[in-house]
Amino acid sequence: MNMDTLLKSTARSLYLSARVLPRKIRKTFYCGYLLCRAADTVADTNIIDGQKRLNLIKNFPKIIKDQDKTLISEFKTAIPKETDINAREKLLLDNIDLYLEEYNALNYEQKKIILDVARAVCGAMEWDLTFFPSQDSDILKAVFDDNATINYCDQMGGEPGIFWAKLLLEGKQDDEFANNAKNIGRALQITNILRDMPNDIAIGRCYLPLTDLTNANLMPQDLLDKKTYKKLKPVVLKWISWGVENLKSAPAFFVKIPKIKFGARAAVAWPVLWSLDTLYFISNAKNLLDKTQRVKISKKIIYLTILATPLYCLSNNLFNLIIKHKIAKLKKLF
Repeated sequence: MNMDTLLKSTARSLYLSARVLPRKIRKTFYCGYLLCRAADTVADTNIIDGQKRLNLIKNFPKIIKDQDKTLISEFKTAIPKETDINAREKLLLDNIDLYLEEYNALNYEQKKIILDVARAVCGAMEWDLTFFPSQDSDILKAVFDDNATINYCDQMGGEPGIFWAKLLLEGKQDDEFANNAKNIGRALQITNILRDMPNDIAIGRCYLPLTDLTNANLMPQDLLDKKTYKKLKPVVLKWISWGVENLKSAPAFFVKIPKIKFGARAAVAWPVLWSLDTLYFISNAKNLLDKTQRVKISKKIIYLTILATPLYCLSNNLFNLIIKHKIAKLKKLF
């Protein structure tokens, strides 16, 4: 088993983007992403006692940095071997030693940016585990206000965006570039939140603000009834609009990546374009509260985006036009 195979097995769409990154930064990205995904797997499983999960996530950055054998063993054995878990989750947890081995082979700066992003996302996971009720509870809880939703998107999406920017900068400093990457990352996160809403609601979590729900004459428990979606839709559209505003940073981010770095440009362009496509389908969805109607872009869209890559990756103007076209198409649904 190697990092390439692991990423392909556990995150197919992300693998497509990561695979075209320049070779010298690809390994750092693989390592950072797989470490964070392993932590996320532990944070999200109700097989492990809530307090134990919280302790594991609190200690996870320390596992990466200090590699205390006792903590590593606790992490690896958190889910009993005889437990029937998803094959992808099992792969992620079984290979923690490989991620740490790859981490140890990196230079100081590469290790630092991995630790920075791990601390950020583990902080968000820790917040999840302390703020929301246990998954076996009958309580559905919503975050308090816009700031709570935005802060969560910053940690779970914005910080990984900054991680991505730092990889591309290779030690150089460019605050505007990093900030645009943060905006893209937070937009990708709100896309995930909206797409995954019925699954989160099923485990007692609502990342849309309580203030928005009350303005729509809703309480969190009302979202258990998919018939309430008509009332909820204006809230969904508000956050789609917020995501779109953040994705407007993409052309300015893209233009700073030299055309000679074709793979890096493609790795940035694809998630942005797929996020806009996903937001379009979310806007057009009949009922996001219905688990049977989960929004997902088709393989056809994915392949067409990839096939057209040489056109927009060699033209900043064309990439900008495509972004504007997708946003205009989306806004017609508002």
